[in-house]
Amino acid sequence: MKSTNPGGTPWFKRQRILNKILFIYVPLVFIPLLLLSYFSYTVNTDAVIKKTKKNMLDESRLITTRIDTIMSNAESFSNMIMLDLNKEELLKTLEKQPRQDGEWQTSDYVLRSQVENKLDFARLIFQDVESAIFMDKNGHLYVTDPDLLQGSAEGVKSDMLKTVAGSNGILNWFPMQRRAYWTKDADKPVLTVGKKIMDTETLETLGYLLVNISEKALSSVYRPVGPVQSSGYSIVDNEGTIVSSADEARVLQPMGEEKKADILSGKMLAEEAVDGDGDKILLTSMPFGKQNWRLVNEIPLKELTKESWQVSKIILVVSGVCLLLALIGAIVLSRAIAVPIMSLARYVSRIRDENLDRPIEVTRGDEIGILGSGLNMMLGRVNDLLSRVKEEQKAKREYELALLQDQIKPHFFYNTLDLIYVNCMTGENEEAGRTTKALADFYRAALSNGEEIISIREEVRNIESYLYIQNARYADQFDYQIHIPNELLGYAIPKLTLQPLVENAIYHGIKEKQGFGHIAVEGSKQDGILLLRVSDDGVGFPEAKLADWNDERAAGQTGKISFGLSSVDERIKLYYGERYGVRVHSESGVGTTITVEIPLKTGDLSDHV
Repeated sequence: MKSTNPGGTPWFKRQRILNKILFIYVPLVFIPLLLLSYFSYTVNTDAVIKKTKKNMLDESRLITTRIDTIMSNAESFSNMIMLDLNKEELLKTLEKQPRQDGEWQTSDYVLRSQVENKLDFARLIFQDVESAIFMDKNGHLYVTDPDLLQGSAEGVKSDMLKTVAGSNGILNWFPMQRRAYWTKDADKPVLTVGKKIMDTETLETLGYLLVNISEKALSSVYRPVGPVQSSGYSIVDNEGTIVSSADEARVLQPMGEEKKADILSGKMLAEEAVDGDGDKILLTSMPFGKQNWRLVNEIPLKELTKESWQVSKIILVVSGVCLLLALIGAIVLSRAIAVPIMSLARYVSRIRDENLDRPIEVTRGDEIGILGSGLNMMLGRVNDLLSRVKEEQKAKREYELALLQDQIKPHFFYNTLDLIYVNCMTGENEEAGRTTKALADFYRAALSNGEEIISIREEVRNIESYLYIQNARYADQFDYQIHIPNELLGYAIPKLTLQPLVENAIYHGIKEKQGFGHIAVEGSKQDGILLLRVSDDGVGFPEAKLADWNDERAAGQTGKISFGLSSVDERIKLYYGERYGVRVHSESGVGTTITVEIPLKTGDLSDHV
């Protein structure tokens, strides 16, 4: 029986390109649109709620400030009337007389006119005050509106008047209420502040002042906030009773128990809640004023999120249309690209077998043809790069071998052995031992166990050994100094970089000079570049020779003027690129400074080989 899964190949890999495109393309189109619908709804809803919360709180602050101003105006009205009535001499000299029943206005026309004028003038200044009543010590009433005289008999006996009469002249605020006395309309709730008017000199009672603020004066301050019409602001006292509301039917009604605990918690509130019908609402509550009131507002979340849900439904419809188009497009696309892709795959399989010589036959002008042309171009560049890498590797090996052979010159080796022999014959055994050790260290560093990259510390040891030997041979011709900071010794450098330059300084600079010379090896870093300098005060480069060397470098020729100098320059360029290498500054008869520029690298740089 044949296997249903030949060769253990996964099920997906055995499907046709059409099926693969469908399996990938459909979720790729549908899932993002579905997520877009969800997140757009969520993000938009959160943004609307957050913005509405902020707007509601900002609006609430403005409203509470305005309401505080209204109540402050009522208090200012009372204080102003107290000062004005203290100036009224007729009122001060008024003799207390019994009042006849039903007699609520004094027969003294002048006094009544002056007091009521003061009340009316104060109302012009403080227009938030609806009405005001003043009762003198004879029980006569002075009003801003004749309708206020209704129910006066009940008012005289009321607890309100008793509270004001029993005070010492402080302001007394009474709760929002509907009452049948001393109001313009018994059906309209009013907020009243009372004050005993006293003579500021004798402290005798002149009368009692009641100032009314209509509930409408408070509710007129409310305005809708947010993207939808709210159910309106309301003011709730510390007992949970609605003091004022945009909905007149709710005034002086108790709050719903489901929200009462949150609203009366004593802190500013802006959060989602549930109303009595189980619907989610956005509820804000802000404490304010001396009466421990709270300004409350409610907005149904359903209204806030209506537009976001409409956008999400549109996205879902678009998702369905896109899904259908994706199915059709997947079928067309698979047929359009399956055949050329399979053809391209056959050519790629040749590359896998390292057959890079035969180009791909390109007969199409679409993206598949562009891929084929690009693959042909890539194969050509790969072949060129492979050839170039082989040539560079070969050149590196040749330069290193040439430099190594240059260091193992028989005459240098023989001359050093002769020096050791002379030291031994003259009894300078200790000097002979140091010279032998320097010779061994020199060749050990030159070989470096086959490593191409060594640390500057090892390179310094190499030139120290070399300079020690040469200084021993030519002690009367030059001295040397090596100044390379310790912080640079750990950086990497191709081996045999400095030694050829030191050798040039000795043989082509100092030895040709008629007199004692100095050689200095220095190091520094600048902008990520390691700078190593070998300086001498020898004869210097003749201008013609220096020009020839620069021409040689520009022409890519090596070793005709100075093999050691040119080989170091070429090796650095092979390792690090054309921007690095050797820079020569020389003046004939003054000396030469050769600067090596390489990037700052630490550790093994075999990756650059």
